[in-house]
Amino acid sequence: MLFILLFNILLFNSDSILVRTGEAGDFQKAVSITSDGKGKIYVLDAEANEVIKFDESLKIEKRVGRKGWNNGEFDSPTSIDGSSGLEIYVSDGKNFRIQRFDLNLSYITSIITNYDTYQENLKFQTPVSTVYISPYIYVIDGENNRIVTYQYLTQNSGTPAFSFGGFQSAQVPLIKPSKILKDGYNNVYVLDKKQSSVFKYDNFGNYISVFSDSSIYSASAYNNKLYILNEGGILVYDAVRNAFTGKILFAEKINTGKIKDFIVLNSGKFYLLESNKINEYSLK
Repeated sequence: MLFILLFNILLFNSDSILVRTGEAGDFQKAVSITSDGKGKIYVLDAEANEVIKFDESLKIEKRVGRKGWNNGEFDSPTSIDGSSGLEIYVSDGKNFRIQRFDLNLSYITSIITNYDTYQENLKFQTPVSTVYISPYIYVIDGENNRIVTYQYLTQNSGTPAFSFGGFQSAQVPLIKPSKILKDGYNNVYVLDKKQSSVFKYDNFGNYISVFSDSSIYSASAYNNKLYILNEGGILVYDAVRNAFTGKILFAEKINTGKIKDFIVLNSGKFYLLESNKINEYSLK
């Protein structure tokens, strides 16, 4: 099933308006933002090789990391995810690993798949983005533009499970996936900026549909809704109704080209990440 998002002809209720209510940060090159579902916000700065933890009022609580190869160090990481509410996952691709932290940003372990015992179709070389849906961790394999999954995570390893979305996919294959996320029903969404599309799969990797538009900059999920940022605002997809049900506009014009990532913290708070700061928006 293919949904073409023609923003200018969608007959959605557009009464929802986002008003900018704050900002924070002095990042060098922020690339990814996430929340742990408990009101805390985490930003990944690829240039500083740091993870910065904020409270809901955007006050810094903790920062960890530096450039390097040891545990808790990074080399231009690309993505951070805390959507499980249990742990923080950082995609540290140049170090060929995913690092796991607890919610206080204490290092737990790493996931590395460059072992002879792993089948080639279940390895990742350069992890781009990660999300956890029990019992699997889903990883964008940047070398092969596919999703690989693992379970039973142990010290520096995980049991390979299955892969999907690659060039051998029976449906539209992924070309350049950049972000993976989940909704409250454990549907999996993959943002492919090269195709300006968001692909939807079930949690076993079975293709469901794809949402395409001329300009998709980022995507976020909260509860059972998917939020897609495009040139005209934010489109809202309801997984329960399997339909787009609304759009959210900005009170003032924003430069969408500057947006690196965004999250929906709750039904009334949105955070848009630029390379040097976080912008807080409230729904009116």
